[in-house]
Amino acid sequence: MIPDYLTFIRFQDKKLIPFLYAVTLLLLAFYWKNIGYNVTLEDVWGISTLLSLILFKSLYELKHYWAYKCGIKNIDFSYFHGKSASRYEILLWNPVVINVLCWGVFYLAVSSCVLLLTPVYAMLTLAIMSPLLIYLVFRFARESYVKQMKHAVANKLKYRTLHHYVCFNVFITFLISGLIVSPLHMHDDFSLSEGYFSARLMVAMLILCAIVLVMNLLFALPSRRYQFMGRLFLKEFDFSLSQTMPAPTLYEKPLWIRLFLLLIVESVWIVIVGIILTLAGWTITFVIYFLLCILPAASYFYLHVYWLWHNDFMTSCDMFLRCDGIEKKGAHW
Repeated sequence: MIPDYLTFIRFQDKKLIPFLYAVTLLLLAFYWKNIGYNVTLEDVWGISTLLSLILFKSLYELKHYWAYKCGIKNIDFSYFHGKSASRYEILLWNPVVINVLCWGVFYLAVSSCVLLLTPVYAMLTLAIMSPLLIYLVFRFARESYVKQMKHAVANKLKYRTLHHYVCFNVFITFLISGLIVSPLHMHDDFSLSEGYFSARLMVAMLILCAIVLVMNLLFALPSRRYQFMGRLFLKEFDFSLSQTMPAPTLYEKPLWIRLFLLLIVESVWIVIVGIILTLAGWTITFVIYFLLCILPAASYFYLHVYWLWHNDFMTSCDMFLRCDGIEKKGAHW
């Protein structure tokens, strides 16, 4: 017997809420550490944007997960009989639109906490409140996306190649990373005042790039096969999305060898960047310097994510064809 929608989401929320708290608290903790454990009005924009990006990452694939659930029919959706989403509701719950609106809510909430509370209590309040706000938006968006399923099939492909999809996700990932590390320019180890060829700066930057890469690799671990299958049901992907594996020779090497080679390349690259900027006499901001230094790690992250999601896409295609075959047999019988 398959569960009904309300029973399923109650079970799902028992895992979802702790997960949202874990992710949000971890990223807020990194940001708070980088600003020196002292939050001021200057940090309101950064914290609001960080929370908004966490929300966007939570919602971006939500519709496609529920497209997968509707497609394989392993949940009783009788709760939605007679319910449909209006065009205004569809517009409102577009991830970009709701994210812009929620950024304003986050901005007001963070501003109020900073103005009314001491830094420690302000961050503690945000740590408790912001995951709940994200969950509430997630909860209403989830119901709206299920109501949209009847008319959700795309008129054209949203992504023609997996490269486009990976590029967008990697961009959002490093946007979050850049936002979190941006306050480090106030720390002595990351000060640009000693010059770009400072040994202390280059060592600190190498360690920072390694930490950012490891954290992003961990966040990339969850499989996307169900979301990919949902996109196949909605015709946003087709079977030609990913036909070849980039850098197959590197892919075949063990992970520790890949990371060791990356460490060598990253170390040399940071030295080269320091030499070029010193000789050219250019003055750049810390964030731009960080993005320049992390290019090799970001390039490897792109390949790593592509390899993972290529395999997930192959699995989702197999699942989709099996599901389609079973449905056709059932209709024939």
